[in-house]
Parts: sequence; C-alpha cells; structure tokens
Amino acid sequence: MQKQFFQNASHELKTPLMSIAGYAEGIRDGVFEGEGARMGLDIIVNESGRMTKLVTEMTLLAKLDSEADVVQPIVVRIGELLTGAAERINPLLAQRGLSLDIVCADHAEDELAIMANKDKLLQALLNVLSNAARHAARRIVIEAGMVDGRVVIRVLDDGKGFPDALLPHLFHRFVKGKDGENGLGLAISRAIVERCGGLIRADNQASGGAVISLSFPQSAA
Repeated sequence: MQKQFFQNASHELKTPLMSIAGYAEGIRDGVFEGEGARMGLDIIVNESGRMTKLVTEMTLLAKLDSEADVVQPIVVRIGELLTGAAERINPLLAQRGLSLDIVCADHAEDELAIMANKDKLLQALLNVLSNAARHAARRIVIEAGMVDGRVVIRVLDDGKGFPDALLPHLFHRFVKGKDGENGLGLAISRAIVERCGGLIRADNQASGGAVISLSFPQSAA
C-alpha cells in the first residue's frame, strides 16, 4: 500500500511540475511573450497552487496515519458543526448555482453531540460537501439524527450517483471519479472520521443521486 501511495503521488506531482518547468523555461528563453507569457504565468501560479494543496493533503494523511494525538477530541455540537460547514461551503455553492438544506430530526441540532476534533471533523465534512457540489444538479441536503443509538450525518445530492465500480474504492487514496481533483479529499475524510471513532460509507439513493453517511457514538451535549 505504501509503495502504491508513492507511485500515485509521484504521478500526481509529475504533471504540474512538467507544466511549471515548461512554461518557466519558455518565458525565460523568449518562446512565450506578451499574452502567451501572461497565460504561462497564470498556469504556473495555478499549478503551483494545485501542488501546494496536494502536498498539504499528503502531509495531513501521513500525520493521521502516524500521530496518535493529531485528533484531540472535545464535545462537538452537531448543529454548530453543520452551520459552520454550510457557511464555509456557500461560496462554492453560489458559484455552481446550488442550494443547500440542513434537516435535523425533531430539532435535534440542539441535542446531538459527539466527541471529536471539531476543526478536523469540519474539514472532513467540507471534503464530503465539496465532492457533492461537483456532482449535484441543483441541490444538496445534509440530514442529521439518531439511528440505532448513533449520531448520523448524511450528505445527499441530486446528481447521477457514484459509478458502481467506484463505490468499493471511493475512500481509497488517489481514487477519483469524473471531475475529481486529486483523489485525496474523501480519503482524508475517512481517516479523520475513523480517528474520531466514527464510520463513513457511500451509497446511491434509490431515487437517484449519491449519499455519504458519517456515524458516531453519541456524547452528552
């Protein structure tokens, strides 16, 4: 698994490095001038940003794998968590023309609480929401409630759903579907959720669209 991880990481880094080197050399040697040089600089900036994000996510995964104290749990109120996630994902939703609804059973947002690292769990939820935003047609729904004595958060979208062949591997590293970024977002979500004592799974809704569920032991609010 470690060998496969490094092979995939090398592959993901190779393409932006080639673009950066190619345009930098072209600008230096005068191959690109004027508008061509400006376009090249834009690509260098964009690819550098993509590499920075990739390396940051790879580093986080390594920490989640190796450091027992990287996730320090506190009591996290689900209502506050979902509101914070909605606020942070709103610019992406506005850009894509999507709506987001939060549905908590019987006003459970005032009662549901779990033990987790709030910042890390917020990142995991944002990764799931970002994935939903890439595939939703018009709407994303976050549901929260109690199921069989556990706190469950479900993120549903009205897109086409996950390809059946992708479902068993969805949370593996560098596995990405159509329009995916680098294949690390959901792997990070799984690592964080599991380090917080939770479980994460993905399915397709019978009515269409994808659903990702996060479940945790309940804590006193």
